[in-house]
Amino acid sequence: MELSLIKRFEKEFDDRFTTDERIIEEKSKAPYLVSPILSKMGKKALGVLFVKDEEDILNILKLCDEYRIPLVPRGAGTSTIGQVLPIYPSIILDMNNMKEVIEIDDKWVKVTPSVKVLRALDYLRRRGKELRVYPSSFYISTLGGYIAGGDVGIGSFQYGYQFDNNGVNYVKVLGVTGKYTLNGKDALAVAQAAGTTGVITEAELAIIDYEDWKDQLIRLNDLEEVVKVLKKLGEFRSKVRRITVEDYEALSLVGKDRVDKVGKWNVIVASTLSFGEEVNLRFLDELAFAAIYVTMSKLTKFKDYFYEVRLLSLDSFLRVVKQVKEALGSNVLIHGDVMTLRGEIIIYTVFISDKSNFEIIDSIMLKEGIPFEIHSIEVNDRVDEEYRLELMKKYKRIMDPHNILNPGKLRL
Repeated sequence: MELSLIKRFEKEFDDRFTTDERIIEEKSKAPYLVSPILSKMGKKALGVLFVKDEEDILNILKLCDEYRIPLVPRGAGTSTIGQVLPIYPSIILDMNNMKEVIEIDDKWVKVTPSVKVLRALDYLRRRGKELRVYPSSFYISTLGGYIAGGDVGIGSFQYGYQFDNNGVNYVKVLGVTGKYTLNGKDALAVAQAAGTTGVITEAELAIIDYEDWKDQLIRLNDLEEVVKVLKKLGEFRSKVRRITVEDYEALSLVGKDRVDKVGKWNVIVASTLSFGEEVNLRFLDELAFAAIYVTMSKLTKFKDYFYEVRLLSLDSFLRVVKQVKEALGSNVLIHGDVMTLRGEIIIYTVFISDKSNFEIIDSIMLKEGIPFEIHSIEVNDRVDEEYRLELMKKYKRIMDPHNILNPGKLRL
C-alpha cells in the first residue's frame, strides 16, 4: 500500500491502524485452518484496524471502497474453513476491542460481535439460561465470528441451525452503503456468509432454560446398531442436547487414558435422560464439528493428513461409511455430529485418512451421488440451501456493490 495512503489511514484512525510487521503476520493467518488446500491460499495483509466502534467501521468501509481495497472482518480467528484468511492483500478489521454488550430477556440475548461465546454462556447460566445453539469452539471463539462462520454446534440435534426456527430476532450489519437491520429469514444473508455481506455489529439470539446435561457413552458393534440408536434418540429430541458418533480408531485416539473401554462404534449422548453409561468426557469438545479437524491433525500418524466432510442422512451414512470401512478399515477414522435439519436427522460425517486414500472415498461418494466440498474457500460450496445463498447474493449486491468485503468468498 502506498505511503500516502497509509498516512491517510493513520490520520483517520490514529494508533488503532497499524502496519507493524509482527501484527500483520499474526492477523494474516488463520491458526485453526488445517486444510492442506485452503492453507496455501492466504496473502499478506496490508494493515490492521483495531475497531473501537461503529464509526470506525463506517469510516474504514468508506475509505476501502473509495480505493477498492479488500476488507476482511476478524474476531478470534478460530475458523477452520478459511473465513478470516485474506486471499487478496487486504485490510484486516479486528473486532475484538469493540464494546461488549450482553443483555437478556426471557427469550433473547442481545450481544455485540466481540463477546466471547464462553463469556455469554457464563453470563446466561448464572441466570438459568443458555444459548440455544453454540459452537464447539465456545471456549475461544466470539459470537460475531460464530454468526458469520456457521450456525450449527452444540444444540443442533434439538434445534438444527441456530438461525432457523426463529433462532435469531435480528442482526445489525454495516455495509458500504449504510446500516441495515435484518430480521427473521433475512438474517440468513449473514449466517455462514463469512463477512461478505456486511460487518456484524449486534444480534439477538434465541436462548433456552439451562439443564444439567449428562454425557453418556453407548458402545456398539456395528453401524446398523448405530443407526437404530440414533432413530430411537430422535424420539426424545427435546431431552437430547448433543450426539456424536465415533469409530474405535477416532475415540481411542482422543480418549487414550481417558476412556476405560472403547467400542467398535461409539455413540456419545448428552441428555437429561438415561441412555448409556454416564462418563466424564471433558475432552468431548475436541471431537465436535470442526474441532475434529484440528484435534486429529495433531494426533494421527497419517503421513499426508487429509479430511473430507459430507452431510449424510441416516440411510446414506449407513451405506457410505460401511463401504468406506470395508475398503480402508483402520486406515480411515470416522467422526459424526448428529443434527436435525429440516426435520430430518443428518450426520455431519468427517472422514480422516492419508490423502492417497481419498480416491477410494470419493469414488464411493460419487457412486452414491453425494456432493459437498469442505476444501473450498467459497461459501457457495458449503451452504446446502439455495434460498440462503440467494439471500446472501442479494444483500451482497445491496451492501457491497464493489465487492470489497472478504472478496473471493461468495460467488455471485
